[in-house]
Amino acid sequence: MKKRADGRYYRHISLPDGSAKYIYGTSAGEVNAKIRDIFKEAETGVKLNDTTLVGEWAAEWLKTYKTNLREHTKMSYLNSYNGHIAPILESMQLKLVRAVDIQKVMNGVSDKSEDLQRKVLNTMKQIFETAIQNRLIAINPCNGIKITPHDTDERIKFLTPAQQKKLLESVTEPRARVFSALGLYCGLRREESLGLMWTDIKGSKLTVNRAVTFLKNQQDPDHSLKSKAAHRTIPIPKPLMEILKETPREGLYIINAAHGREMTLMAYRRMWEYVTSAVKFDVHSHMLRHTYATSLYRADIDLKTAQYLLGHSDIKMTAEIYTHIQNDKMQSAAGKLNQLFTPSSQKSSQKTKKAANNQV
Repeated sequence: MKKRADGRYYRHISLPDGSAKYIYGTSAGEVNAKIRDIFKEAETGVKLNDTTLVGEWAAEWLKTYKTNLREHTKMSYLNSYNGHIAPILESMQLKLVRAVDIQKVMNGVSDKSEDLQRKVLNTMKQIFETAIQNRLIAINPCNGIKITPHDTDERIKFLTPAQQKKLLESVTEPRARVFSALGLYCGLRREESLGLMWTDIKGSKLTVNRAVTFLKNQQDPDHSLKSKAAHRTIPIPKPLMEILKETPREGLYIINAAHGREMTLMAYRRMWEYVTSAVKFDVHSHMLRHTYATSLYRADIDLKTAQYLLGHSDIKMTAEIYTHIQNDKMQSAAGKLNQLFTPSSQKSSQKTKKAANNQV
């Protein structure tokens, strides 16, 4: 250890890879601390002296690790990165990013939907995990970071049996009606319903073989499903079978744009307006799928079977929905018990009984 004329300390060391390096610091302790960090990083296999920026590695990650994904999925990752991650992390060196920096990104989307928060966090996790695999960093700074849960999670809203009945009675436009029914009775995702062909129906079952997504307004030419689990065969309940029989066949697909033309994003939105304008309660397309999941729960369908019917790759996702439904039932039961056991409710009940006795 030596001291320079300007007061700084330095030490010449040999690195594990055979190269040499001068380490500088304002004190002997700082120099020694830097040396310890260097050798600690070397033990983990991290490349020394790497200065790769987050933006540089994110571009490489997307190009190398996401090359075989559907264009629609690539755009989802790109939107998460460009819209929420890049403004904070892009110009930082990978090795200098800490958990506090990741949390800053998540704070910026804390008021957004839980689904968007998960996409942003998952994108960061993958970027930094592949950086570890390539010996650019030692630890994933996303470890321990969580999303901000909302009091109301829009992903798990569902329609009551009365609302389901009202919806199918009120929506008379054939394409909008069959689209709603496919969600309610088979739990198809939007893209799966739009990708369903008449040839996918055999007897009282339908098979999910493709998914139609959009790049801007036009269809993505790639109609492959989001996962292997999405490919599944689902029983068709009798009410859906009746609706299918009443649906005009205007092309290969069950749901087309007007006059049998190829479905576009604008055409889909116009079709969905038939649904939202037909009922007074709130409804969105993914709510139909969660309503189906609720029906499975009420029918005592076991978790593994529900996972298959919903096309979930991970059973944890199915379990999360089932748990939420169970919690809703518990909260509803608690509310009813509170009403039953509150003094005002008891007095009201006694008055009702007295009035009934007097009438007798």
